[in-house]
Amino acid sequence: MIKTAFLASAALVTALSAHAAPEWSELPHSIADASFVDRSSIDAKGMVVNVNVLRNYDETITLGNDPVTGAAMYSHRSVQLQYVVDCESRKLAIANWKMFDGNFANGNNVWTDANWGNPQFTIATDGESRAVVASACAAALALRQSELLLTASND
Repeated sequence: MIKTAFLASAALVTALSAHAAPEWSELPHSIADASFVDRSSIDAKGMVVNVNVLRNYDETITLGNDPVTGAAMYSHRSVQLQYVVDCESRKLAIANWKMFDGNFANGNNVWTDANWGNPQFTIATDGESRAVVASACAAALALRQSELLLTASND
């Protein structure tokens, strides 16, 4: 009994610490100067997966200029996005985002927001989006297969 409780506690600590530190893997075909997927953020619920992506830009970019003042809007060097990926349809939607004035999500937070209501899924058309879908869905499939193996071994 004590051994089982110890092993369960150790497994929980290991699982929690695995999610504490991001595991960044560079994505090919970035629409930024460099983009990364956080493999530790992948959270699969069936064939729907949440995953974090970080985009870095070599230069400060903006989302245009204020029409009244002409001032640059949302000047940033990196953005962290959380995507929701539907692996059955191979579509994704942005759930929320955080923009920073420094690279690698450092510096001042420029803008944080979320999409409210139902996700607006779109087909992954660029290389980066297709890589996000592929990475998230591969993780969901691996999780599903491990759950099936665990269930079969318990029977």
